[in-house]
Amino acid sequence: MKYETVKSIVLATLVALSAFLTWNLWTYKPKYELNDTKYVHEMSVVDNREASQREASQIIKPLQVLFHIDEKHFGTVREEDISELLTEVGKWNIYDLGSARILDYDKIQELAQSNNRIELIYPDSVPFDLYKGAIHFEADVLPNASFDRIVIKLDSDEKDGPAVYFISTNEGRVYKSNVNPDLVAALLDETRKKKSKYDEYKPFEMPGEGSPDRIIFLTTKEKALDGFIYRIEYINPEKFKDALFRDPKKVRKDPLPDGEQYTDDRSVMNVDFSTNMIDYINPGQNSISEENPSNQDDVLKRSIDFVNEHRGWTDNYRYFGMAEYEKKTTFQLFLNNYPVFNEQGMTNIRQYWGSEEIFEYKRPFFSIQFKLPEQTRTVLPSGEDVMNFLLDDLKLNPDVLESILIGYRLSKDSSSPEYVSLEPSWYYLYGGSWIRFDLEEMRGDMSGLE
Repeated sequence: MKYETVKSIVLATLVALSAFLTWNLWTYKPKYELNDTKYVHEMSVVDNREASQREASQIIKPLQVLFHIDEKHFGTVREEDISELLTEVGKWNIYDLGSARILDYDKIQELAQSNNRIELIYPDSVPFDLYKGAIHFEADVLPNASFDRIVIKLDSDEKDGPAVYFISTNEGRVYKSNVNPDLVAALLDETRKKKSKYDEYKPFEMPGEGSPDRIIFLTTKEKALDGFIYRIEYINPEKFKDALFRDPKKVRKDPLPDGEQYTDDRSVMNVDFSTNMIDYINPGQNSISEENPSNQDDVLKRSIDFVNEHRGWTDNYRYFGMAEYEKKTTFQLFLNNYPVFNEQGMTNIRQYWGSEEIFEYKRPFFSIQFKLPEQTRTVLPSGEDVMNFLLDDLKLNPDVLESILIGYRLSKDSSSPEYVSLEPSWYYLYGGSWIRFDLEEMRGDMSGLE
C-alpha cells in the first residue's frame, strides 16, 4: 500500500474520531454523585426561629430522678428539679472513664439502688458523644456506646470513694468515672435538705418468668393533678411543603376526603385535618431493618438536626425512644412536667430513616399557645395501687409490663377546633405501647398508643 494512501486513511480516521468526541462533548450530561444528601431547606415553619431550635442536651433529658437517701426512696419528675440537678452535675469534671464492665441485672440493680445513690433515668439509650453538651467529659475520645441511666454514688466506703456510673441496662454495660469528693458531698447535703419536697417511692418487685426479677419504684400516695384546656395555633402545611420537598415549586396539591396531599416525582406528604398531622414519605429510601442496627449516635443526631433545619420544635418535645433496627426515633410532647399522649399520635414527632435520607416524618402541625383559667382536678391513685391492679385484676404478664408513669391525655373537641383538653391519668408501657389506665372503670384501656 502506498504511503499517500495510508496517510489519507489515518487522516480520515482522526477526523471521524474528532467529530465523534465533539458530539459526545456537546451532548454529555454528567451524573453527579452528591456526597451531601441533605435537601431539607433551612427555613422556619414558625415565626419564633430561636425558640424552635434545640441543642441535643435540651431534647435529651431524664424522665425521672430517684433519690435513695438514708434508707428511704424519693423521686421527682419536675423539670425544674431535674434541670437543677443536671446543671450541678454539668459543672463536674467527669474523668477516668475507662472500659466498660459487664454486669448481670441483679448487680446493676444493687449498684444503682443501694443507699445514698441518685438515679437519673432516661427514656431510652443516650449516645455518649451526643451528650457532651450536658456532661463535661474530660476525655477527648468517648466510648462508642450509650447509656440509659446515670448513677451517682454519694458516699465513700472502705474500697472506693464517690463515683458516677453510666449504665446501659439492656446491655448490662457499666462505665465508671471518678469525681471530686467535695462536690459529691455538697450534693448529698443539698439533697437531704430538699428531700421533703419530693414524692415518696417504694420498691415493687416484679416477678420474672424466664428473666431476672425487676424492681420498679412506685409512688406510695395518691396525687391530685389539674386538668387543663389549651388554645392551639395551627401551622400552615404549606410551610412544611416548602421545607421538606426538594423543589416546592414542582409540588402538586390534591384534595383528600379529610385533608390534602402534596406530591412530586419522588415524595408524598399527606395532611390530615381531623388529627392535624402531616405524614411525609420518601418511598425511595428503604427503612427495612438491616442485619446490623444503625449507629445510635448517627440516627439520633440526624433526627435532631433534621427538625432543627426547619425550626420544627414547635413545643416542648423531648427524646422518648429509639428503635435501632427500624432506625426510628420518637420525640414526645411534655407539659407541666409530664408526657402528653394521644391515641392518634398527635403529641409526638416520629422519624424513620433510610440509608441516606429521611424515609418517613410524621408529626402534628399545631403548637400549644396558652391555657385557659378553667381547671378540673383529678385524684390519681398511688402507683403501687395501679401496679397491683394491673397484675392482680388484669392479669398482665409482668415480663411484658415495662413501666408505669403519670401523663396527660390530649383530646380535641371537633366543635371547638382551636382548643384541646389535657386530662391527667396513669399510663403503662406494655409490649412496647403506652396504654392509658382507665380510672373510672378501673380497667386498662387496651388501645395502644404509638
